[in-house]
Amino acid sequence: MHTLFDHIERDFNGSSNHNENSYDYYNRSARKDITIIRDLLEKWFSSYPENEKFELKKRFQKDFDPAFYELFLYSLFKKLDFEVVIHPDLPSTDKKPDFLIKKDELEVYIEAKVVNDKSANQQAFERKINELYDHLDKIICPGFLLQIDTLNVKTARQPSAKKIIDHIQTEISKFHPDKITEEITKYGFEAIPEIEYENNDIHIIVKPMPVIESAREIEDKRAIGMFPFETFWGGSADALKSSINNKAKRYGNLDKPFIVCMNMLASKGSMDWDSKTAVWGSQSISWSSNPQDRDLKPSYALDGVFLTSKGPRLKNLSGVFVSRVFPSNIPNPEHSFFEHPFTENKFDFSKIELSAQFAKEGKIQTRKGKSLTEIFQIPENWLE
Repeated sequence: MHTLFDHIERDFNGSSNHNENSYDYYNRSARKDITIIRDLLEKWFSSYPENEKFELKKRFQKDFDPAFYELFLYSLFKKLDFEVVIHPDLPSTDKKPDFLIKKDELEVYIEAKVVNDKSANQQAFERKINELYDHLDKIICPGFLLQIDTLNVKTARQPSAKKIIDHIQTEISKFHPDKITEEITKYGFEAIPEIEYENNDIHIIVKPMPVIESAREIEDKRAIGMFPFETFWGGSADALKSSINNKAKRYGNLDKPFIVCMNMLASKGSMDWDSKTAVWGSQSISWSSNPQDRDLKPSYALDGVFLTSKGPRLKNLSGVFVSRVFPSNIPNPEHSFFEHPFTENKFDFSKIELSAQFAKEGKIQTRKGKSLTEIFQIPENWLE
C-alpha cells in the first residue's frame, strides 16, 4: 500500500531551508503543526485511488504546490458527496482534464491550476537568492542576527557564498552586542554598523542586530533575522486572467459543464480584488457629490475573462473557482466560485454547495455556501 510520507522517526523541529523542497521538509519535520498537516494529507492520500497514488506521490516530491491542490480538490469534492473520476476520457481529444465529478444527474469536468505571479526567470532568480540565504544562515554570529539591508546580484552567475561568509564572519567578530545596544540607545538604529561586500557578481550590505542576552545562547540559531524590503505596484489579476484563458481553451468545446479551479499563491495584491478584476473586469467605484448620500457604486470594465467589449467569450467554460489555500489554512482559505453568465454549459451551481458570485440584473451578487471548516469538520485553530 502506498503512503504519501515515509514511516520514519522525526526529531527536527526547525524551519525549512529557503530553497528546500516542500515535500522533503514536510517529510522530515517533527514540529507539532507540520505533524498535524502531514497526518491530514496522509489521510486524504489514503482515500485516493490506489492506481493513482504512485504518480501523485511523485508529483508531490517534484512540485508540491500543484499536487497538494489536486489532492485538496479531490478531498473537497468527495466531502461534498461527489463521485470523483481522475483523468476522465474526453470525446473529442486525447487530452484529459484532472477530474470529472458526479452527483445525481450532474457531471462536471474540473481542471486545476496553481497561479504564480512570477515568470520562469524570476523563479530561477529567486532560487539563486534562496541558495545564497541558506549559506548565509550558517554564519556564526553570537549575540547578533543579520539584517540584510542591501542585496544586488549583478550577473547570472551564482555568487560565491564562501567569500561573502568569510568576510562577514571576520567583520562581525569585531563587534560586541552590548556595545552596539548602547549606541542604539544613544543615537538610534542609524548607529548600527554596516558590513559591506562587493565584487563583480554581487553587492551586499548587512547590519549586525544585537539580540537580548537570554537569546544569545540558543543553539542552531539561523543568522538572518531580516531580509531586504520588497515593494511592488499592482496585483496578480493579469497572471490569474492568463491562466484562466489558457486552461479554458485547452479542451475546446465539451459535452459537459467545465470549471477551472485556480489556487492563487501569488505574493502580490489581494485575492478578492484580483479575482474579481480577472473574472468580472477592472474595477472602479463611483459616488454622488451629495455628502448626505454618497451612493457608492462599484462597476467593472469590459475586460474580464467572461466578457469584453467584443462580447462574451470562453463560453465553453461554466465557471471559475478561485482559492488561496495552503496546507496551513485548509479550514479557512479565501475561496469562491464565479458563474459564467454566458456559458453554453450552464448548471445549477448551488448543487456544489460552496459560495458563488453571479451576475443578475446587471449586478454582481453573492450566494453564501458552506464553509470549508464545516465541510472538512476541522476547527479554524486546528494547528494550535
